[in-house]
Parts: sequence; structure tokens; C-alpha cells
Amino acid sequence: MKTLRLIGATLLMVVLCVNFAACGDDDDDNPIVGTWKSEVADNYGYSESFTFNADGSGMWQEFKDNKQTDSESFTYAIDGNKITLTWSDGETYTSTFSISGNRLTIKDNEDSETYVKI
Repeated sequence: MKTLRLIGATLLMVVLCVNFAACGDDDDDNPIVGTWKSEVADNYGYSESFTFNADGSGMWQEFKDNKQTDSESFTYAIDGNKITLTWSDGETYTSTFSISGNRLTIKDNEDSETYVKI
């Protein structure tokens, strides 16, 4: 009888250890989390950055000559390779995205923009 209790207690300990090891921080698995800055400024010298937080919130910022000229907050949701941004004014925008190394490409119809993680 003592042997069965010992085996049962040992199995319980193993199951608990596996359970705790499987409960890691899943936010690290979201590769879009972080700040991404446009790789190239537009024809007028403006560049932009997106900051994606682990909680689904974010911030867009526009820069000219390395000075912030505009910003707006948003929330985002990811479904496969689709990202939906809901801006602070309620406007929703959905496009496809891909991440390769430290580059994020957001594609909308025939337009695409590439950002570098900073």
C-alpha cells in the first residue's frame, strides 16, 4: 500500500511540474510586439513608427526631421497573417502582414510598407 502511495505522489509531482513549466509567458510568442520604424521616409521627409504592446494596444507616430509631428493610439487584433487596427476615432483598418527577421511588412492591396524593429 505504501508503494502505491509513493508512486501516486511521484506521478502527482511530475504532473504538477509539467503543468507549471507549460504556464510560461505567452506574450513573448507574439513577434509583432515592439516598436517598428519605417525603413524609408516618404517624398516629403515624413517617417512613421508603430508600437505594438502585448496587451493589444498600440501607438502610431509620425516624424519629420526626427521630430514627432503627429500620433494616434489604436488597438490591434491578429488573425493568421491579417492585422486589424482600430484607431482611437473608431475607424478600422485591416491588412496583411509578414515578419522576416527584424523587418515587418504591412501590405494593403498593391501598396506595402516595410518597417524595421528598433
